[in-house]
Amino acid sequence: MSTPRVLISGAGIAGNALGVALGRRGITATVVERAPGPRTGGHTVDLRGHSRHVLRDWNLLDEVTALRVAEERMVAVGHDGNELWRMPAQDGGIVADVEIGREDLNAVLEKASAADIRYGEHLVATGATATGVRTETSRGHQLDADVLVIAEGTRSSLRARLFPEAKSCYLGGYLALVALSYPEEFGGDMRVFSAGGGVMVAIRPGRVQGMALVAVRAPQRPELTNDTAAQRRFVAEHITRAGVADKWYVPSVLDRIAHDPGFHCEELTKVVAPSWSTGRTVLLGDTAWSGSALTGLGTAMAIMGAEALADAIATQPGDLDSALHAYETKMRRFTRWSHADASPSMLKRWAPSTERQARMNALVMRTVTRTPLRRMLTRAVRPPAWTA
Repeated sequence: MSTPRVLISGAGIAGNALGVALGRRGITATVVERAPGPRTGGHTVDLRGHSRHVLRDWNLLDEVTALRVAEERMVAVGHDGNELWRMPAQDGGIVADVEIGREDLNAVLEKASAADIRYGEHLVATGATATGVRTETSRGHQLDADVLVIAEGTRSSLRARLFPEAKSCYLGGYLALVALSYPEEFGGDMRVFSAGGGVMVAIRPGRVQGMALVAVRAPQRPELTNDTAAQRRFVAEHITRAGVADKWYVPSVLDRIAHDPGFHCEELTKVVAPSWSTGRTVLLGDTAWSGSALTGLGTAMAIMGAEALADAIATQPGDLDSALHAYETKMRRFTRWSHADASPSMLKRWAPSTERQARMNALVMRTVTRTPLRRMLTRAVRPPAWTA
């Protein structure tokens, strides 16, 4: 029986993880990626659920954990920087006990991948054939495959074209990221400042430099898409409107919003797709099931999904339609877990509308984190068993 030909659109974590998982089973995929090279930057990501078990099976866990970010705890602070409450890193908790820079993790996966990765090239046309999919790339190449995997991320243009029934549900706000110098006095903390006005500012450590996150609750603004200058103004204006522009470390964050060339701002959206495959085309990672950065589970789900899809393809190479069905059946069990925190109410907890709401939130968290009730802060929804 011939080895299945697999074409992957997207060289992010999901696409590169699939390249690793397929390579372990003797399948060399082709990956096309619109970007001219590996993407740099990005925020720290969490290894939760069964993702560490998968990485251990791939013999990559030691290499990945060697690059982990030393984020010891989350500490909420007030206007003057005084501590309101703290929560240590723990398995299933608010702060994961294994965190790594997105760029570092993707580099490890790409190095371990057996795939042929073609940067600066993307798919411009696709069509079904009797045995799979025929595609044309932006460089005029024709690529035939038995399975086409779309792993382009939450805002996938290819998904929009081939899976029109898939919906992106707006969760009520935006998340902006900027790099900045991590204050030594924070001592490994992720510090969070939330004082009302629908804005939260957090500073967390990184392996090389720190990262500031700004969450903004606001009506959806489609005109911000792909307009970096407008995004910078939008975030800065909301910080100013919230009355915190001169508080805590916010002036430094505002400076980086204005000047950081790596500034990134994204809508917080959840992806809901009735089906993850049509013919021999299948969705993977955030393209299929994104719960947004609110969940902290996108990376774990991408790694788990890549292993599930590769295993299904390798197990049923002569019946790929059944293989795609088996993959979807397995991973659908995890969406309740991965979408549990994907809601506007979760964003409102972190970025409350008023100072009174912020004080009430801090009081509740201070009470819970200083008593045995702390275990309530671990995830109420646990992932299903991986082998079921």
